[in-house]
Amino acid sequence: MFRSIWIITVSAILTIIGSLMAIVSGMFNPYSKFTNGIIRVWAKSILWISGIEVIIEGLNKLKHGQSYVFIANHQSTLDIMVYAASIPGTARFIAKKELFKIPIFAQGMKLAGIIAIDRGNSAKAKQTIDKAVQIVKKGVSVIIFPEGTRSKDGTIQRFKKGAFIMALNGGIPITPTVISGSGNIMEKKSMKLKHGRIKVQFLDPISTENLKYDSRNQLIEKVRSQIIENFDPDYGSVKSSMKK
Repeated sequence: MFRSIWIITVSAILTIIGSLMAIVSGMFNPYSKFTNGIIRVWAKSILWISGIEVIIEGLNKLKHGQSYVFIANHQSTLDIMVYAASIPGTARFIAKKELFKIPIFAQGMKLAGIIAIDRGNSAKAKQTIDKAVQIVKKGVSVIIFPEGTRSKDGTIQRFKKGAFIMALNGGIPITPTVISGSGNIMEKKSMKLKHGRIKVQFLDPISTENLKYDSRNQLIEKVRSQIIENFDPDYGSVKSSMKK
C-alpha cells in the first residue's frame, strides 16, 4: 500500500507538470507534435514508475496519416495512460465532462484538445459528436471507451452508440482495440497498484465509408464481438502464470 501511495503521489505531480506544459503548448497548437510529445511522456512516465510494461501488437495494421476512431474496452484508470503511450500520430480522447472539473488538469485537457462529453444530455452529446467529426477531418484520431465507464467485474459491458454514430456520420474507419491486463494491475475503486504487463492489440480497421446509419447496431455488435473474442481476462494475473 505504501508503494501504491507513493506512485499515486508522484503520478499526481507528473500530471500537474504535464497539464501546465499542455496549457502553454496548447495555446499555440493543441495538435502539434510538441503537445503530442507532452501527452506521451506523461503517460510513459507514469507507467514506468508504476513498474508496468506495455506490450503492443498490430501497429502494422494502421495506415500512416490515416485518422481513426479507436474503440477499446475499459478495465482500469491505467487504460488512459496505456492508450496515450501506444497510439502513433495525433489522437485525442473523448472524456466525460466530470474530469473537466479538476483544477489545472481540466485546463490542460481543454488546451491539449481533449473533448468533453455530457453523457446525461443527448443534445450536447450530439454536438460533441459533430465537433469530433470535424476534428478527425483535420487529421486527428479520436479515442473512445464505449462502455462509458470502467468495468466493475472485468467483463466487457454494453457499448454506447455515440462513437459508432460519429464514425458513420464522418465515414471514419474504426479500429477495435483490446486492452488486457490493466484490470488485474489496478482494479476499480482500489488504490493498490501491482507490477505487471498490459497488452494492447490493434485489430483490423473497419471501414464505414459505405455503411448507413441504419447499420449502427450491427456495427456495434461486430466491434464488441471482436474485442470480446481477443480479450484475455487473465492476462498478467496469477491465473495466467499458473496456466503457463
